[in-house]
Amino acid sequence: MNLLSLPAEQQLPPEPETIEPTIAVTDQSSSYARFIVEPLAQGFGTTLGNAMRRVLLNSLPGAAVTAVQIGGVQHEYSTLPHVQEDMIDFLLNVKSLRLRSLTGRPAVLRLEITGRTGPVTAADLSPSGEYEVVNPKLVLLHVDSADADISIEFHAETGVGFKPAQNQDEQVIGRLPVDALFTPIRRANYEVEATRVGQVTDFDRLVLEVWTDNTMTPQKAVQQAADIILQHMNPFISLGRLVGIEPEHPEGSRAVFGPMGSMQVEELKLSSRTQNSLRRGNLDTVGDVLERSAEELMNLRNFGERSIDELFEKLREIGVAIPDSDGDRQWRKDPIAALFDQESGGPLAASESPAAEVASPEEADIPAVYSTDSETAENEEEIVNLDGFARRTFEPDDEDDD
Repeated sequence: MNLLSLPAEQQLPPEPETIEPTIAVTDQSSSYARFIVEPLAQGFGTTLGNAMRRVLLNSLPGAAVTAVQIGGVQHEYSTLPHVQEDMIDFLLNVKSLRLRSLTGRPAVLRLEITGRTGPVTAADLSPSGEYEVVNPKLVLLHVDSADADISIEFHAETGVGFKPAQNQDEQVIGRLPVDALFTPIRRANYEVEATRVGQVTDFDRLVLEVWTDNTMTPQKAVQQAADIILQHMNPFISLGRLVGIEPEHPEGSRAVFGPMGSMQVEELKLSSRTQNSLRRGNLDTVGDVLERSAEELMNLRNFGERSIDELFEKLREIGVAIPDSDGDRQWRKDPIAALFDQESGGPLAASESPAAEVASPEEADIPAVYSTDSETAENEEEIVNLDGFARRTFEPDDEDDD
């Protein structure tokens, strides 16, 4: 009896098929969403669900009122004339005020009530360019006499998680601290169910439910939570790698060295809208911006054509060879750092060519500038090549009429 031997390739066990999980949104509104993630390897439903829930409840940034200052009130046990609520009830109502930060900076919201009666809602707050009131129908207090003269300042700021009133640093007389609930998540829940793929029945299905306070959509909240988890996992990914090795850059791009790469984005003097979009994208330095392509920058929130044109104009002023917008836009798909090559004449290309190798005016066909020194002029004409100098433009001061 002869046994046929199979080739070595056929004797190896087949590699398991890689199945990519998909995410589906079954129910969706401005404050609620139900996400279904399947299929997941056995056990990973609980691993991912528990991690996402903890990050959603504790680590997402938000805005809240941290203190209240009322004219004529020194402590929380005082009373306001012609107001039905005492200070404790009023502060409890203030804790329910939900704000959306527009700039990320602290600000003061003001409420002025004179000569009116009835309920006072969050819609009566003076408009602010720093924060937006999400629940304007919230009742803050009730006024029962037209003689009431109320002036209140709400100190708002951004933060993460929960900040008790007793843990606040500043203790100013007349400023009443308020428990600040920064997280935009009202509730988060997850369930793990069994699912099957073909004949295999030991896969997990993760059902994640998220409720928000309308300052952020559930989809955005889940995206930020996943990004936070990835940021904390990066040190484990690089575990065991050598420290100090420069990361590889995409083909056609190169790292930006020198003072330009470490320059802060604020030094470009951009508009608030453009600067805030870059800050939300974690682009703090000019080097971070130059490692992105124009199309990647356009994907940032509130970063449109007007913002990209403003950014390009500022980059041209500091020496980046940004092509004109009327030409070919194929370069927008590559990192902006790819413009720093020998052909574009960028700052790096100019610094890499030594001054001793600068060609003479006759060979380079450039205009010659003759020295005005009297001693040199008597003997021979000394030619100065302007290409050996860095070219910079300076805008005149506003007060200098000349």
